Amino acid sequence: MQTREAVNELNTLQSNASVLAQVQKKHKDHGKNNLEQVQKFAERAGLTLDKLDELSIIHVSGTKGKGSVCALCESMLRASGYKTGFFSSPHLVEVRERIRINGKPLAKDAFSEYFFTIFDRLQETKASHGGAMPAYFRFLTIMAFHVFLKEKVDVAVIEVGLGGSYDCTNIIRKPVVVGITSLGLDHMAILGDTIEEIAWHKAAISKPGRPAFTVEQQEGAMNVVMDTANKIGVSSIQCIPDISCYDFSGIKLRLGLAGRHQLTNASLALQLCKTWVQNYQENYPQQYKDGPESQRTDAFLPAEAVSDPELESSAAKVGMPVADGFVVPSHFMKGLEECYWPGRNQVVKGENLTYYIDGAHTPRSITVCQEWFISAADEEAWILDRPIKRILIFNSTGNRDEYSLLKPLTDCQFDGAAFCPNITGESVSGNSADSLTDDSGKAPGGAMGNNDGKKKDQTNFNTTNEKQLARCKCNLIAFENLVEEEAQSDLLLTIQDVAKNPSREWHSRQSRHRATSSICKSTPSNDARTLQSVPQNMYQTDSVKVPKAATKVLDSISDALHWAATWADQELTPEEPSLIGSKKQKPHVQVLITGSLHLVGGVIKVLDPELVNRPGS
Repeated sequence: MQTREAVNELNTLQSNASVLAQVQKKHKDHGKNNLEQVQKFAERAGLTLDKLDELSIIHVSGTKGKGSVCALCESMLRASGYKTGFFSSPHLVEVRERIRINGKPLAKDAFSEYFFTIFDRLQETKASHGGAMPAYFRFLTIMAFHVFLKEKVDVAVIEVGLGGSYDCTNIIRKPVVVGITSLGLDHMAILGDTIEEIAWHKAAISKPGRPAFTVEQQEGAMNVVMDTANKIGVSSIQCIPDISCYDFSGIKLRLGLAGRHQLTNASLALQLCKTWVQNYQENYPQQYKDGPESQRTDAFLPAEAVSDPELESSAAKVGMPVADGFVVPSHFMKGLEECYWPGRNQVVKGENLTYYIDGAHTPRSITVCQEWFISAADEEAWILDRPIKRILIFNSTGNRDEYSLLKPLTDCQFDGAAFCPNITGESVSGNSADSLTDDSGKAPGGAMGNNDGKKKDQTNFNTTNEKQLARCKCNLIAFENLVEEEAQSDLLLTIQDVAKNPSREWHSRQSRHRATSSICKSTPSNDARTLQSVPQNMYQTDSVKVPKAATKVLDSISDALHWAATWADQELTPEEPSLIGSKKQKPHVQVLITGSLHLVGGVIKVLDPELVNRPGS
């Protein structure tokens, strides 16, 4: 009960959509004042900057991969025997996930105790400060710092929330080391319209006299990162080496996080952890000596491996030095292998279904997600050796361009695509993964069926159900237009080439699409929750037919997952003469879920909330 009360109080600190819109219009002035305001709130809560300086912090910014880098750092240092704190955002199912001790979300009792300690202090001083209370993320940032101090963690791994320069976490004055992950265009209404503007915000978490590391960036962004860090007065700014530069003592590197892009994140995490351990050894020599054997790495010996100079081209062009690889300690390797970061390139297997879950939400990260999905799904299809159906469940938030997000996904050749708001649905207690509010800011009593008006962990007042559904319709239209454009291009290539050079890939796609039309017939046309259904048709010429994906807008995540599951109930009838008489087979369904971490959180809540703490089967 106390935890629910804490979450209810926490949600009163959310800003509604109209307030956020005003903030975006004057984001520059708001940003400059943000850190000063956060500092004042922290002091009211009993947390001075001098006290904050006592924390030993790894601070990470970036457009994509910063959460993964933080998770890898936390896992490696925990595997080394250190007590870790980890602050990240957003949460997937419960807000307690944002503040972790030794890799686990705060226990419910501890969350409530720490929450009300900070909340009550701020309430007590509210009257003398014009009634001001910190907004949602500001509060959690202050609370996280308080928790890490009280828990006496050895290291606090802090993920930047948005941007960097004016982010709430940037009240940190003395991080041990700073990391900057891959940069791209995102949150442009707040951070700027160019990669150079965004790079300045991200690099501005650098601190005087402290080292900083970055991954390879576009040349313009790399220049800004280096110039910003040097103007701030860092002790060093280096680009990370390729993963091939490290010596893993002849043991094959195994990462707990899927996707080739995680190799870059792992290299950054290795440099951050090495720097932190060396700092710990220097500043706490006795604790280091008396600590667990796994902590003691007397020297990170240089690795003999040498990378391809072309891999360092971006750094070389701007004159940025590249960090050396080193012999990776066994406990670091253990942490890399055991790292678990839910909702990112995550595979969850069910009966006749496999869910591929990734919270990618920028064009670049969606492209990486698509590459991971195609590779992993093709490998699974080869192993299963049975008919395959591929389904997309998609949602995006904010004002992101749906065409740039969905375009990379057209290469996946989906049989069906469902677009739903970030609402879990009445079948799972009426919780919302993104919104329970209408334009008035009040919870609509009948919208979710079992909505008791109480605020939940996944409630977000930044949007409304109606706006989300309208956005879903736009996504569906964009997807259909992109698929049609892709299909017409495929037809031209196929007409010219397939007769002369029949490819295995083409026949695989044709086989995978067989009996697609039957699923539309099996889906009730009078489903009241279906807002839009596109009849199954074929793109065709006189000689070639290309199936068209079935598309739907559905009211909730539960509806979308149910719709995807119905594809597994088909029995495919062989159409080719050579297959007549063969045994009918049910297809295996591969479901890609992407576009938003809020969507991913809702999916995990429906499938199994414990997936935030442990891998699926």
